[in-house]
Amino acid sequence: MSSAFHHFRRWAFAFTSFVALASCGGGGDDAVTPSLPQTILFEAPAALTFGASTPPPLLASSTSGLVVSFSSSTPTVCTVSGTALSLTGAGTCTITAEQPGNLEFAAAAPVVRSFAVAPAVQAITFVSPGKQKLGTPPAALVATSTSGLAVSFASTTPDVCTTNGAVLSLVSAGNCTVTASQAGNTNYMPAVSVSHAFEVEALLRAQSIAYPSPGNQTLGSAPAPLTATSTSGLAVTFTSLTPSICTVSGATLTLVSAGVCTTAASQPGNAEYAAAEAVMQSVTVAAAAQTISFAGPGNQTLGSPPPTLSATATSGLPVAFSSTTPAVCTVSGTTLTLVAVGTCTISANQAGGGIYAEAATVTRSVTVTAAPRAAQTITFASPGNQTLGSPPATLTATASSGLPVFLASTTASVCTVSGNTLTLVAAGTCIIDASQAGNATYAAAPTVSRVFSVAAAPLLPQSISFAGPGNQTLGSPPPSLVATATSGLPVSFASSTPSTCTVSGSTLTLVAAGTCIIDASQAGNATYAAATTVSRVLTVSTAAQSITFTSPGNQTLGSPTAPLVATASSGLPVSFASTTPSVCTVSGTTLTLVAAGSCSIDASQAGNATYAAAPTVTASFTVAVELFANGGFETAGATTPAEAWLAAASGYTLSNQGRTGSSAAQLSSPQFSAAVMLQNSVEQGNRPPLTVGTSPTLTFWAKGFAGTTGNVLFAIRYLDGTGNIKANSQNQFFQGLINPNTWTKITFNLGPVPAGSLAAFIEFSQAIGPIDPANGMLAGTVLIDDVSLQ
Repeated sequence: MSSAFHHFRRWAFAFTSFVALASCGGGGDDAVTPSLPQTILFEAPAALTFGASTPPPLLASSTSGLVVSFSSSTPTVCTVSGTALSLTGAGTCTITAEQPGNLEFAAAAPVVRSFAVAPAVQAITFVSPGKQKLGTPPAALVATSTSGLAVSFASTTPDVCTTNGAVLSLVSAGNCTVTASQAGNTNYMPAVSVSHAFEVEALLRAQSIAYPSPGNQTLGSAPAPLTATSTSGLAVTFTSLTPSICTVSGATLTLVSAGVCTTAASQPGNAEYAAAEAVMQSVTVAAAAQTISFAGPGNQTLGSPPPTLSATATSGLPVAFSSTTPAVCTVSGTTLTLVAVGTCTISANQAGGGIYAEAATVTRSVTVTAAPRAAQTITFASPGNQTLGSPPATLTATASSGLPVFLASTTASVCTVSGNTLTLVAAGTCIIDASQAGNATYAAAPTVSRVFSVAAAPLLPQSISFAGPGNQTLGSPPPSLVATATSGLPVSFASSTPSTCTVSGSTLTLVAAGTCIIDASQAGNATYAAATTVSRVLTVSTAAQSITFTSPGNQTLGSPTAPLVATASSGLPVSFASTTPSVCTVSGTTLTLVAAGSCSIDASQAGNATYAAAPTVTASFTVAVELFANGGFETAGATTPAEAWLAAASGYTLSNQGRTGSSAAQLSSPQFSAAVMLQNSVEQGNRPPLTVGTSPTLTFWAKGFAGTTGNVLFAIRYLDGTGNIKANSQNQFFQGLINPNTWTKITFNLGPVPAGSLAAFIEFSQAIGPIDPANGMLAGTVLIDDVSLQ
């Protein structure tokens, strides 16, 4: 058999595009109805003044009756919004009126109108600085213009005054004249200058003050009179700068309170002398001293009433008392209260006031001694010997003083006492002490002890009721353990199989599958004997789990696959394995397609100490060959079988508008050749053989525009080894199914493969219509991609 025949048997898949150039007949463009003419009537606005009233609206009309629009070509002078005119400056304003026409009227010739915009008038407001005096800072010059432009100043009497900007400088006595002016600019006329004249008085003679300090003062003493002189011989006046400390009336100083007294001497000047610089003097005003006389109350006896406290101050002001030993004695006003035995310290204080400073504190110490205390005794009857389990007697003890008696056990392991209640703890000797600590009147009583025996009683039996928690499953929360003892004493739980289960208190924790044994016990006490341990045996089983595995669906060789996804109800990771490695393989969750066929993937989970292995879930799907790998139509292919059908296999163009991959086949032919054939890509990969009797489905995706008179169709044929047609689908039109914006899926089934068929051949044909300007392309520009036969 020839090599060409072997090459033919690999699989033939080709396309043919037959392009028939439609005869349009005749020639020449369609007749166009000429537009009607129109003109614009637009009178220029009258001259305007910048900054004056609002300009009138623009008025223009067209002979067509269509709306006229306006625009300004001088935006620095005027702008237009609709028919509203706005002035932006002085100059010549140029406005253009336009009407662009419509389907009936042609555009009108623009009309340009210009008019003058005069500068605005401005005025100056200038406030006179008023009379000035040499030697003093002159007032600042202030003037504004209605235009908002800066005003300049100039002196017309430079021998009396000068200006620098808005700063006025006084040169000599006389009349000063200052003129304010504004020169204007493009938009404003020069303002009318405004002048102000004012007098500049002569410079005054200087003078100074001599003011000696009156010296420090003491409240209550007569201060010295204030004296001061000026070099001008004019009278000096005095003022107090600290009236809360001292005041001044004429030259008389009056002391008000202790502190720093500050006075000032001043001379305001007259027509000949300028005001003198004030001179200040500060002196200290001290408060008057005072002393305290405090004899003290003398030593005291606790329980005896102490005398009233008494002390005097030389100022005559009241003296206050306080205790610095409140644990021994306290003071309220002049009343002394004795609290305890010890040294009582009392302070006498006078805080000062008015003209007097605070007096030095005087302290007196008093010894407080205790008075003799009376004796007391305790009467405490023994409760007698006791037996464990029997209710003990109530303890009774009294003191001859009537004070409460305190009872305590010195044998707490045998008996205890709370208040006067005796509690028996264990067999043995019980010793109870009765004591009374005394108070300020009674001395502590001698302690009285009572000793008695506590005999043991026979222990009572007890038993445990323990139902047990029942069998458990790992992963499920077990119930709390519950057991009771007939004694009412608490029951303890313990696990004798810690590798399977553990117990903490009444909480059972499942560790692993197996047999769990739990013991319930009660150790007894002084009344009850230990109970017999009760054990419960339960089975701990592993938890069941299941797998949810969604099939990835049918796949196509050469197309990327999504990761495999499956979950186990246990949350444990799921493993994947292929049972058809000749068709597909798995690594982790990555599915790799090897060949066409049926792919089966097992999802499994082996379980762990808590969960049993999950039942394996299998997903099966078909792996088909995509005859144009990577989206198809990547490059033009070489000659394939059925040479008679592919002799003219060329002429289609590659488009970068592929649905998948990088390219698609474009059926249109710019040369409009009479016979153009399209053949399959060289990247087809292995072609599956045709199986006689099966009915494969042709699938391809298309989009484009067939034109108003164009036809787009295909035909599929089964061929034998020499290119003879074994079956023919005839022409199948699909131009009505596609559009130029989205890809449309086209499917077709020719029927069972006839005996002797070795190849499938597909022809695409189209008749090209006229150019379609609405779509911006040749009619019949159709794209084909992702062709498969499965």
